[in-house]
Amino acid sequence: MCSPLPQVYKGLDIITNKVSPQEQRLCRHHMISFVDPLVSNYTVVDFRDKAMALISFHTYIFARDKIPIVVGGTNYYIESLLWKVLINTKASTAPGLVADRKVELEQLDGVELHRRLSQVDPEMAAKLHPHDKRKLARSLQVFEETGIPHSEILHQQQEEEGGGPLGGPLKYPHSCILWLHADQAGERGLPAGWLRGCRIRAGSLLLPQPPP
Repeated sequence: MCSPLPQVYKGLDIITNKVSPQEQRLCRHHMISFVDPLVSNYTVVDFRDKAMALISFHTYIFARDKIPIVVGGTNYYIESLLWKVLINTKASTAPGLVADRKVELEQLDGVELHRRLSQVDPEMAAKLHPHDKRKLARSLQVFEETGIPHSEILHQQQEEEGGGPLGGPLKYPHSCILWLHADQAGERGLPAGWLRGCRIRAGSLLLPQPPP
């Protein structure tokens, strides 16, 4: 399962460094080449929902007694899939209304967005710059559609059993998470013996932070 964001788009194979057709024939790849490059509103929520549907115990990968392997470099997308870090908000479907409140809010000036957020969620406003319209709009959207400050929801996630500074608990408790520091890996390849050294035994291995 590929998680580098650019690889979800059709075409652009070379510039996004997609696996070759030959490699794809060796192992089934998911979450690759299925979004039109002209689509500009594909989000991390779209990625998470589609990926989780593929992984689901009741539908696809787990249902066939297979183990999904998530590979990639867009960390926020990987985190959204493995950890409880995203916040679901409702979208308006009433005729004539903007379906995504965030898009509507982003039309406002950044200073005005920051002023509004300061009134309803001063903790989150203190963390965001008035020029960061995208995050300001998102925090306002969360408050408007849930009635709860964005910062409070994040604290609730972190305080759940298994949660931490990065967010809520793992969705799949027996995950094995590896960070590979592969600077110039294309030139020198994987270090000799690296694969032999990765022996995953019974139980699970969790590295919440990249090794030093």
